[in-house]
Amino acid sequence: MTLIPLTLIIFAGFIAALLLFEFIVKWRWFKYFLATVGLVASGIIFFISFYGGGIKQTEIAIALFIASFLEYVVALIISLVSFTKRKSTTAQKNKKKKQVATK
Repeated sequence: MTLIPLTLIIFAGFIAALLLFEFIVKWRWFKYFLATVGLVASGIIFFISFYGGGIKQTEIAIALFIASFLEYVVALIISLVSFTKRKSTTAQKNKKKKQVATK
């Protein structure tokens, strides 16, 4: 299997797990844990590939690294969107409280 399809398959699995734990289970920390485990695993596989592994093992390690990095980017985007949403709702609530207090 070539690098791009393998990366997309691994990335799709990461995204499925990320969405499951972010929106259904509500474990907000798990998205970073999952990406960190993916990066560590890619490093271990890449290190082992230098000692008797072949090109396929190196290709798997590179695909895992790219997919894990893309998952970090997606997790960061999700966190930034939820942070700005939370800040805007807090600002709206504070604005309404000030309006009620002045009346």
